[in-house]
Amino acid sequence: MRYVKGKAASGLILLLVVTGLSLAGTYDFNPNQESVKHRHDMTSDVSGTGYAMEYMKINTNNLSMLEYAHGSGTMDYADILYDEQKSIVSSENYYWIIDLTTGQWKKKYGSANSAITYTKQYDNIQSPSAFAYGTGWYDSHPVVYNSLLKDKNEIKSYQESASMHRQVEYARALKGDIAIEINCTGPNDLADGKGFLKMKIDDDVTSGTLHIGELLTMPMKNAITPKFKDKQGWKDAIIEIDSNYIGDFQVQKTMTLDIKKAKSTWGEDWLPCCSGGFFDIPSRNFDKDFGSQKGIFDCTCRNTSISKMMPAWNTTMAQFPTEKYQYMA
Repeated sequence: MRYVKGKAASGLILLLVVTGLSLAGTYDFNPNQESVKHRHDMTSDVSGTGYAMEYMKINTNNLSMLEYAHGSGTMDYADILYDEQKSIVSSENYYWIIDLTTGQWKKKYGSANSAITYTKQYDNIQSPSAFAYGTGWYDSHPVVYNSLLKDKNEIKSYQESASMHRQVEYARALKGDIAIEINCTGPNDLADGKGFLKMKIDDDVTSGTLHIGELLTMPMKNAITPKFKDKQGWKDAIIEIDSNYIGDFQVQKTMTLDIKKAKSTWGEDWLPCCSGGFFDIPSRNFDKDFGSQKGIFDCTCRNTSISKMMPAWNTTMAQFPTEKYQYMA
């Protein structure tokens, strides 16, 4: 790829930060996608004259990205793709919290965590291209491709109920670059979660159309209102952006959506063993969660103290000093 970005065009930056949401649960999933843990990398560098078509659809457990482009003429572009499914929702991915309403332990399942990043640079000029496709009649009657340029990018985060979209169509020439980053990390009992979408666009479009859009809807079901029961609230969106340009345009735009998903809030007594046995308390990491109390119940505190006494104690005798020990320093 030999394209180097030149002069800057007019710019617009959109930044939104939303905090305090707890979105893990019903809508963690990319509909009908049952993803497996994986990491995927791809790079390409293409230049030539003729007809080109590329289609890429990436689906993780809670994210998706679409890249689709076609056209005839002189093509020069390069791109880098990375996607990873870090964790999935399963019967083995859970932790325990105390329900503040009932005071009882409650099992909660962890969220799927994944990320996708994509960058592309392009400098394409449309023109008709003819090929002698095969032998015989096709050798003397070349097939003519006369396809205007199209380039489409769409990203979605299903836990956030958010999407961003950029599409160029019917262009005679297209030059620029695009960068995409989406990340979905669910909250748990120890750390907040994060939802992040970013699309950075720099397009120089000649005799074509450019559409840029962003959508953020209500991510959780509303059980009180029957109209929205068990459904995501697509009506009355929180953010709805629809920008369209027809003709010759230079457009720079950056859209960033950053959502903090609060970790589970819960509390416990200083000695959390009012019911059942101390060592039966459910915990994902018992030593880390209850290390400060553990020594009391397994007698390691007593043993440590006795081991430091001078002179050494005979631990088979009573814990308190007898006549033999009462005057010893």
